[in-house]
Amino acid sequence: MGKIIRHEFTGSILGFWLLCLTIVLIPLAIVYLLHGTLQIVHEVDDPEEFVAQYRARKQAI
Repeated sequence: MGKIIRHEFTGSILGFWLLCLTIVLIPLAIVYLLHGTLQIVHEVDDPEEFVAQYRARKQAI
C-alpha cells in the first residue's frame, strides 16, 4: 500500500504576505508558514494509478 502526501497551508495568506513586506519580519513569516502548514497522508492501493487519474482529470478541466 502506497502513500500520497500533500501539504496544505491553514494560516492566513494575508497575514503571511504582511509579514513578508518588511525585510526584518521575513524570518517570522517563514516560521509562520512552517507552523501553519499541515502534512496530510493518504493511504492508497496504487499511487501511480491515482496520480494518472488526477492528471487526466486536471487536464480535462
